[in-house]
Amino acid sequence: MNLKQKSSVIALLLATLVSAVISAEPAATAGKTPNPDGKVAQPPAGVRISIQGNSWSVRNDFVAALAKEAGIQGQIDFSKEAKQRLEKGEIDVVTFGMHWWGSEERNRIAAVTTELGLKHNPNFRFYYQAAWLVGDGKAGNPSAGKWMENKDYDNTKIDELQAATDEARKSLEGFVDGLNKTHGKRIVFIVPVGDAIVKLRALIVAGKFPGVKRQSEVFGGDAMPHLGGLGISLQADCHFSAIYRIPPPAPAPLPEGADQAKKDAYAQQEILRQIAWETVSKYPYAGIANTK
Repeated sequence: MNLKQKSSVIALLLATLVSAVISAEPAATAGKTPNPDGKVAQPPAGVRISIQGNSWSVRNDFVAALAKEAGIQGQIDFSKEAKQRLEKGEIDVVTFGMHWWGSEERNRIAAVTTELGLKHNPNFRFYYQAAWLVGDGKAGNPSAGKWMENKDYDNTKIDELQAATDEARKSLEGFVDGLNKTHGKRIVFIVPVGDAIVKLRALIVAGKFPGVKRQSEVFGGDAMPHLGGLGISLQADCHFSAIYRIPPPAPAPLPEGADQAKKDAYAQQEILRQIAWETVSKYPYAGIANTK
């Protein structure tokens, strides 16, 4: 890549860096479930991070809330002046979340970001979000002769969805392997949000997720689909687990006399956090489980 190309990619990187949240060195916590009191014995220190991407990115306010619940202090939002902060070694983690996985431009952004970040910070890390699939990996809704509508997600077969998610994720894994080989060590990781979303939808189909009957309730109502409240929470749980390397904290205890709706909401959050930790802690590319 010549200097002109690098300058162009850095400009695009700065245009898409949007907010900040998380990170710490790995902790030996694989296999643990969320703690009853919502905190680990020795919470990692919060560090400096920028979230890169578009509306597919994890929401920093959700991850920041999880960090606070877990007793993590010192988390800093460095969403502004990203290039200058990278050059000063002031950003420890960049996360990348978009609705497309296989773009040449995306790959150039990652290459330039990791090169710049690692040059000035030997502990720099880059996280790809392996997202849920637009249209569940389908071109559209052939039976209706149009693109999928939100309600069409209710008809998706879980095994087919998992197969499509596996295929997309494996292509991303190959690219990540190449980047890590270039740098001579693992600095690029993957957050398997798409797999966690599949697990949530499987529970809904099986009638095992309280208060929810349709797969489409995971999303926000559009056709792409963007995430709704449940999906946003699960996405944040996954990013928290992957970058901090600890289980998400337990939800705040229910008050006495809580009605059924509040009990369902509490149970939902417990399940989402369990899904996130189970998915992330067992996935080698997330950086917690052992790799080959």
